[in-house]
Amino acid sequence: MIIKNMKGFTLVETLIVLFICTIFILLPTLAIKKWKQALEVEQFLSFFEKQLLFTQQMAIVNTVDTQIVFFEENQQFSFLIPKNDQMVEEMLEVPSSLKAVGPNKIIFKKSSGNNGVLSKFSFSWIEKNQLIEFQFQLGSGRYVRKNKQL
Repeated sequence: MIIKNMKGFTLVETLIVLFICTIFILLPTLAIKKWKQALEVEQFLSFFEKQLLFTQQMAIVNTVDTQIVFFEENQQFSFLIPKNDQMVEEMLEVPSSLKAVGPNKIIFKKSSGNNGVLSKFSFSWIEKNQLIEFQFQLGSGRYVRKNKQL
């Protein structure tokens, strides 16, 4: 018995359709991964800047020296802030897509918030070819954020 005029997909046609569908499913997934990394870095920089200001403000308000400790080998920041008459340590880890460089410790003086040292934290973002710097100004305790191309 010979089957004639059977309509349907061959195995090759079915595999081609499956391959095309797989590509359409994977492309958005890869794009979302890049967006997620960019959002993670932007969120880190925003949180770092807020913690920096908060640490400085707490030195002024509580009249207690506060400090930021940077562990370069672990790529972590520790913010030592007074709460309820004791120093609380809040850790912040640098995302893997950034490389941080800076001083080991910055101390904000009580009542003025000045750190007394001209220092900066630099973050290299290789994927975007950017260098983000937080440069402290001498005497005022303020900082300037600069974005540069590598």
